[in-house]
Amino acid sequence: MASNRSSAAPEAADSAPTALCVLAEGSISYANPAAAALLGRDAGALAGDRFLDHVAPADRERVDEALAGPIEGERTVRFELADPEKRRTTVEGEWTTGDEGALVGTLRDVTGRVERERRLERESEMLDSLLEHIPMSVYFKDRQSRHERVSQHMICPDPDSCIVGPDGKHHHHPADIHGKTDFDLYDPEFAEAAVEDDRQVIEEEETVYDRVDESTTPLGETFFSSTTKVPRYDDEGEVVGLVGVTMDVTDRMTYERELERQNERLEEFTEVLSHDLRNPLTVARANLGAVAEDVDHSQLEPATDALDRISALIEEVRTFVIEGRTVEDPDVADLATAAEDAWKSVDTGAAELAVRATHRIRADYDRLQRLLENVFRNAVEHGSTSPDSDGAVTVTVGDLETGFYVADDGPGVPEDLRDEVFERGVTTSDEGTGFGLAIVRNIAEAHDWTVSLGDPDDGGARIEFTDVVRVEDDASGHF
Repeated sequence: MASNRSSAAPEAADSAPTALCVLAEGSISYANPAAAALLGRDAGALAGDRFLDHVAPADRERVDEALAGPIEGERTVRFELADPEKRRTTVEGEWTTGDEGALVGTLRDVTGRVERERRLERESEMLDSLLEHIPMSVYFKDRQSRHERVSQHMICPDPDSCIVGPDGKHHHHPADIHGKTDFDLYDPEFAEAAVEDDRQVIEEEETVYDRVDESTTPLGETFFSSTTKVPRYDDEGEVVGLVGVTMDVTDRMTYERELERQNERLEEFTEVLSHDLRNPLTVARANLGAVAEDVDHSQLEPATDALDRISALIEEVRTFVIEGRTVEDPDVADLATAAEDAWKSVDTGAAELAVRATHRIRADYDRLQRLLENVFRNAVEHGSTSPDSDGAVTVTVGDLETGFYVADDGPGVPEDLRDEVFERGVTTSDEGTGFGLAIVRNIAEAHDWTVSLGDPDDGGARIEFTDVVRVEDDASGHF
């Protein structure tokens, strides 16, 4: 029987924390307890084992070749262990030739390190693919604002373009600008502003977020770009540079500016229209009133009603346009207070208001009140026209997880109108203009809220507003 000890293995090896193994003609002649633990066997039972039997089949040929013949100096071999339980254990062995030609190996479990290397390799491959194909400028810079990695799009936004530096040098590939600053690539004025941005991000840790810059191309065309820069940290939390993303947003900004111009023209037209129509309406009303004093004719009342309807339509159209403007800087609004203020502004008759809302939300207070007024008015008017109602409809305002609702116990919305109730001109009343809930939808969308018909618990109608930003009190009681 082979001995478990070789002359190449000193006595101190038995107590060494490092796994030590001695091979004689490919068989294990000695393995210390640490090696036995690594190989999953008792030290005594390992003696005489063929070493390759402990190596995963896929690695045996390579390990056999690496350990063949005497080894000059030291040779490192990495392999996976054969494991019947299919666990992947990677071992790295450093082998030398000892006494009488035996191979002495120091074995280490490097499974964790290998897994980290594999993960980093996968992440590096994903980053390489991202930087090669993403259609925007992505760049990593060090603390001196030198480019470390960049996307291909930054160099060549299209096949016929590249970065031409102030010295006339053309840069076609990401590697061409590694180690260079913006002063090496762009005109001094642009470079100075960009590097000052970098300084704020790196030294002050101030994020540049979606800043839109306007510039002019060499052909005189207006160009808009959006830039975001954030600090880049190492494992110790120290800032080692930044990551930046710059995108061409010319189409977006052109569209937004054109939309703004159209909205301005629409508002101007609405104001002019409402102003110019009020004067002839006033004249018509005055003349009808004068005629009515002298003549009792059945057609005078319908004519007066028609003029009143035109006046109401003018006001509703104006409100529909004006209230639909995007809310740029919403305030903090107490929903319960807004509901109570809106209720006071509506002719509610015998109707009652139940406020169960407790949240504060981000909203333009005046427009929130206008929204609630229109919903209240709609609920009261339709509740009072129900044949089974005495006009004593109850309107409830309550909280939702992502917003709020307004419900009533009136007759509800006819089934054939549920899909179009928020459309302009839709009404079940002969006297209604059909703008009430359309204005509600406009105001909601101006806040980026979603408005929809909900299912009331016990009949009636329920309008829900979601995607609403809620504001919570902080510890000091402020919000």
